[in-house]
Amino acid sequence: MTRGAAETAIAITARKYDGAAHLTWPARLLLADDDLILAYAPPGMTLVHHTKGLRLYQGHACLSAFPRHRHWNAMLDFAPDGAPLGVYCNVALPPTLTGDRLDWVDLDLDVVRAGDGPATLVDEDEFAAHAARYAYPAALVARARSAADELLALAARGAAPFVAQDRDTALAGLAAQLRRDALGAP
Repeated sequence: MTRGAAETAIAITARKYDGAAHLTWPARLLLADDDLILAYAPPGMTLVHHTKGLRLYQGHACLSAFPRHRHWNAMLDFAPDGAPLGVYCNVALPPTLTGDRLDWVDLDLDVVRAGDGPATLVDEDEFAAHAARYAYPAALVARARSAADELLALAARGAAPFVAQDRDTALAGLAAQLRRDALGAP
């Protein structure tokens, strides 16, 4: 297992299926092992939205979880005082971490939960449009739909990453819960 020191800066880049940069933001690598990558972006970072040509100031903190063997990742957003704001899960290809760069391919479907509200599947229209535009293979479409179903089931069970908790508790428990879920253990 490799743990990232608090000062290990990385750049996280979400890409579209054709490889074009979609989003980029700075973060600190917290953990990188065979199963999971965890990164933390404190309040005040700037997210670059390449596809819209925008630079967006983020007033909240974000704990990003990238399971290496799943077709999704999770962004847990927290107020500056650590209170949970919500969870944004991207259906995606598994991430790659090379040096100080973490890259992943966004497959457009997202499962989102604001506060402690219900989880909702969003961006189905974007998924359909990009599946046609980028010629997603049928197996990839099926994996993406399966990943979205998995996320909705996790949310319904109140399992990680859909656990409303403060930032410090989330950080302490997220890796262990994701590993238990990956192994099918209670």
